[in-house]
Amino acid sequence: MIFQGLLNISSLYLDNEDSLFNRLDQFFHEKINVFIETNELSIDDLENSFPKLLKIIKNNLLKMGLEEEELEHAFMDPFINICQTDNGCFSSIHKLYDLKLAPIIYEIFLEKIVDYLVDINDVTQFMLNLKSANFLSLEFIVELRNLKDLINKYPEKKEHLKKYLQIQDNLEKKLEINRRKIELLEDLPDPKEKLQLLYIIYRIISIFHLEKKFDFTHLKSYLSNHMDEWLITIPLVTLRNPDLYYCGLYLADQLNIKLDKKKVKEFLLNLYEEGIDEFEAPLIQATDGVYYLLKSTQNVKLWLTNEQINKLIETDPKFFDSSSLKNLETSQLVVILKIYNFTRARNVDDNVYAILEELEQRITPEGIKQFRDGFVSSEATYYVVFCNYMRNSLDKLKEFGLLESIISRIYRNLELLEISEDTNFDLISELLYSFENLKLFNCIETQEMILKMAKYLFPPEVVEKLSSSSEINRVQARFRHLKVDRITGETHY
Repeated sequence: MIFQGLLNISSLYLDNEDSLFNRLDQFFHEKINVFIETNELSIDDLENSFPKLLKIIKNNLLKMGLEEEELEHAFMDPFINICQTDNGCFSSIHKLYDLKLAPIIYEIFLEKIVDYLVDINDVTQFMLNLKSANFLSLEFIVELRNLKDLINKYPEKKEHLKKYLQIQDNLEKKLEINRRKIELLEDLPDPKEKLQLLYIIYRIISIFHLEKKFDFTHLKSYLSNHMDEWLITIPLVTLRNPDLYYCGLYLADQLNIKLDKKKVKEFLLNLYEEGIDEFEAPLIQATDGVYYLLKSTQNVKLWLTNEQINKLIETDPKFFDSSSLKNLETSQLVVILKIYNFTRARNVDDNVYAILEELEQRITPEGIKQFRDGFVSSEATYYVVFCNYMRNSLDKLKEFGLLESIISRIYRNLELLEISEDTNFDLISELLYSFENLKLFNCIETQEMILKMAKYLFPPEVVEKLSSSSEINRVQARFRHLKVDRITGETHY
């Protein structure tokens, strides 16, 4: 996911990239034909043929010089899963390959090519294998050589690109070192500590599709058998310290655990009533609590009435004056806007305008601050970037070098991170929001975001070519184009 932006840049800059894709497609279609002819693949039973097709693809990729471990990781991606909504979409095995496997294969090869451009991960032999097998046209080889020479003229850009490419490897190494600790966090005595920490760690793991590398048996057992322990609300709920019941519901959903839905719905309705009774203005005084409640009701298909929703979000104008908004976190301000969008709130234009004015004062040349006079944070950065994406106003951020700050914070926090019951929640939450920022930069395929990535990672000649490209506003590369929902922030596969 964090390479999508890079792949967009390469597809816009390299004129002969499609020649590689065409040759790969021709090669694999011919292999598929051979297996159909020998009856090892059935054109009438695509569901059962898919695992065999996957094995054929993997075996041939291994012969090309790819490593078993990197292929296992690439094919863990949920994009590959065939779900019920896919039924009827695939008229043939070849179509199944084209839609489900080819985009992943393109990405694998493009990531190797970018490694080659900056001399990391020792891909020289792999590139020679591609050349000798005639996957690389002469024009494409010349184009890659020229780009490599260009990058070498800008050592700072090359270093930026190297560090970016190595983010995932560094994260995986840190997770692997702490794998056993993560799997046993469920054994901590305090439900609050283990569920909040596991929620944040799981979100990081899922961004990189590493779920299958972990054994969550203990967690599944806990969620199933100790529902009364975690189906509770706790004080001091924030986006860094989510409500306990929400952590449990999120993890249960991700791990496909069946819960007593009636019990969950009763709990949420009681929580709603408590919130209405306790707060004069729930939207302001318990923003994150309202947010988690609304997300949870949607997840369990508990549809609140318009009247119930209005009671949650109706707020006296006094709470939106400048002195009041000054005391709210940047992330909280954006969540209020998200709630307005989520609930399709009406007659809130003045409130929205007041929040946007306050947010403007949090954006500085040093970065985006969590409070007007506070510190720069990845959490604040994520929510402001998302807010501008939600409102189609990303051009407001074009002068700010956000990517450099995000990447430096990732490396600093990974260095400091140790997984245990004493893990610093602020540190690991900042790490999560740094990765969420990278997701936005990669999956929001607008001119502003593509050029912002290019300016930080590539020589100015690359940026100049991209800026003058008529294709930059309608990227049509053949790899996947994952999208971020403008309301929820979730990724669409």
